Amino acid sequence: MPFQTSTLQEILSLRALRKHWFLFLLLLLPLISFISIHIGLLTAFVFTFFVPGLIFCRFFRLKSYEILVFVPIFSVLISTQLVYYLSLVFGYSRETILFSFLALTIIYGLVNSRKKETYPLRNFLKVRKFSKTLLLIFFLIFILSLVILYRSVWFENEFGIVITGSNWQDTPLHYEIIESINNGNFPPEMPYYSGDRMNYHYFVDFHTAILEKVYGFLPKLLPFLNAVFILIFALAVYSLARVNGKRAAVFSTLIATFGWGFSYIGLFSALTSGQFSLSQNYMYQYGGFFGLPPIFDNLLQQRPLLIGLPVFAFVLTLLRDMGDKNRIILAGIVTGLLLPFHAVSFICAYVAYFVSILLNQKNFRNYYLYFLVSAIVALPFLLSGASSISLANPWAYSFLRENPILYYIMNLGIPFLISLALFFTKVEGKLLKLVLLLLFLVPNVISITPNSWDMYKFFIFAWVPIAVLSGAALARIRKNIALVLLLLSVLASASVVLYNVGTSYGAASWDEYNLGMWVRGNTEERAVFLTYYSIHCPPTMIGGRLRVASYVNWPYGHGVAYDGIKKRFDDIDTAYTGTVDDLRQVVETYNVTYIYVGGEEQNNYPGCVARFDSVEWLEPVYDGSLRVYHVIS
Repeated sequence: MPFQTSTLQEILSLRALRKHWFLFLLLLLPLISFISIHIGLLTAFVFTFFVPGLIFCRFFRLKSYEILVFVPIFSVLISTQLVYYLSLVFGYSRETILFSFLALTIIYGLVNSRKKETYPLRNFLKVRKFSKTLLLIFFLIFILSLVILYRSVWFENEFGIVITGSNWQDTPLHYEIIESINNGNFPPEMPYYSGDRMNYHYFVDFHTAILEKVYGFLPKLLPFLNAVFILIFALAVYSLARVNGKRAAVFSTLIATFGWGFSYIGLFSALTSGQFSLSQNYMYQYGGFFGLPPIFDNLLQQRPLLIGLPVFAFVLTLLRDMGDKNRIILAGIVTGLLLPFHAVSFICAYVAYFVSILLNQKNFRNYYLYFLVSAIVALPFLLSGASSISLANPWAYSFLRENPILYYIMNLGIPFLISLALFFTKVEGKLLKLVLLLLFLVPNVISITPNSWDMYKFFIFAWVPIAVLSGAALARIRKNIALVLLLLSVLASASVVLYNVGTSYGAASWDEYNLGMWVRGNTEERAVFLTYYSIHCPPTMIGGRLRVASYVNWPYGHGVAYDGIKKRFDDIDTAYTGTVDDLRQVVETYNVTYIYVGGEEQNNYPGCVARFDSVEWLEPVYDGSLRVYHVIS
C-alpha cells in the first residue's frame, strides 16, 4: 500500500508539472534571479514583455495575429506601471522589481485556476500558423534594425563609445534618464535639469531601466530593446491591415516601417555625380525642403514613439469593431496606460476614438463610452501634468517651406499620393481616412507641444493610416506594378541606413568612459554636477548623476521655459569664468556637490582648471586630463 500511494503521488505530481509547467517556471525565475543577474535579465524580459499579456489575453476576443501584438504591448504597459507604483511605496530597487514579478506569477496562477479556456500560451504561440515568407519578413525587420542599432548606439571602437547617425543627439538623453533612475533618481527629477521633476513621458526609458536594474550596468541593452519595439510596431501594423488580406498587410507593414517620400532623389543625384559621402548624404534637412524625417529614422532614435506607435495602431485595430464592448474597454485601458509613455500617442488615440464615435453616431450605444476608462487609468499622470500642453505657432508656420502641396508630396511620397486617391473610394473604411485627415491637419493649424518642432510627430502617427491605405491599394493592382511602387515607396530608408552605419560620431572617449564609471562608484547617488550644457556628459550619461543643465532642446522640449534655461546657462558660464564668490553663489543656488572639467569645459572656459585649483573649498578628487572637484564646504 505505501508503495502504491507513493507511486500515485508521483504520477499526480508529474501530471501537475506537465499541466502547470509554465506557472512553475514563472515562479522559479524570480527566485533564482535573487542570486543570478543573468537569469535576472532573462526574467525581466519575460515578465515585462509576456506575462501580463498572457494573464489577460483570455478576457478579450482577439485573433491570433492580434494576440501577438497585445501580449508584448500590454505587458510593457502593465509591468512598467506596476513597478512604478510599487516603487513609490517600497522604494525603487532590484528587490521591488523581483517581488513585482512574483506578484504577477501569483495573479497568473489564480487566473489559470479559475478559467477553463484554452491555455493562453498556446494561443500566443500560434505564430507557427504564419507563412514562412511572413516570418522571414518580420525576422529581417528585426535583424536589420538590430544590426544598424548595434553599429550606431553604444558602438565601441579604439577611440571610445560611439553614438552616431540618427541617434547622436537624443539618445544620450535617454541614457541620462535610464542611468540616473538606476542610481537613485526616483521618483525622477530631470537629470539634465536638476531640481525640476520629470515632466517628460519617460516610461519607455523606465522600462529599460527596470531590465537593466536586475542585471547591472548594461548600456548595450538599449539598441536590442529598440529593435524589439520596431518588430512589435511591424506586427501592430500587420494586425491593423490584416482585414484587407495577407498581401495588403505585408505591403502595409513594409511601407509603415521603411516607407517615406522622394528624398532618395538627392541620394541618387549624389551617386551619379560622384559626390556621395556616407557622412554627408543623409537625405533629411532640418528646416529645409525635405524637412520631415523618414519613419525608419524615427524608429531608430525616437524611443517614446517605439511604444506610442504600436499602441496607436493596436487601438485603431480595436476600434474597427465598435460592436464588441470588451474591445472598446481594452482600447481605453491601453490608451490610459499609454500616457506616461507617449503623450502625443495618447492624444492620437483619442482622435481615433472620436472619429469612431462620429462614424457610429446613428447607431450609438452607451458602451461606446467604456473607452473613457482611459481617462481614469491616466488620471494620476493627467493631474501631475506629465504631459505639457503649450500653445504656440503651428509647426507649419516655422518649418513648412515653399509650396505646401509640393512639400508634402515630396516628403511623404507615393504612399501619401495613393492614400489621397483612395479618399473617395470604397477601399478600406472611413475610420483610417478621417484619422489620417485630422492628424495631418493638426500640426498645420495648432501647436500643443512646448517646442513647436515636436508637432511633426503627428505626421508620424498619420503615417500609420497612410501605410495601411496604400498597402490595401497596392494589393489590388498587378503584382509587378505593385512591387515597383513599393520599392519606390521605401527607398528613402536607404539613406537612413547608410547614414547610420557610415558615421562614427563619438559620445565618450575611453578616458571619459572611465571617469563616468568612477563617478558611479565613488560619488553619492543624486549628487548634482556642474558641467557645460552639452549633449554628451559622462557624469550623467554614464555615471548616472544629475547635472545643472544640458543641451537646450531637452529641457525646452519637456516644458521648461526658455528664459529659465538661459538663466542657468548664464550662471554656468559665470561659475566657470567668474570670481570665487560667483562660483559660490551658483553652487549654493543649484545644490552643486561636484564640478566637472572635461574636454568641452576646457574648450569653452580656458583657464578654468587653474581657477578651480585655487579655490580652497574645492577638493580635486579625480585628476588627469579630466577632473572632478568635490565641494567640501
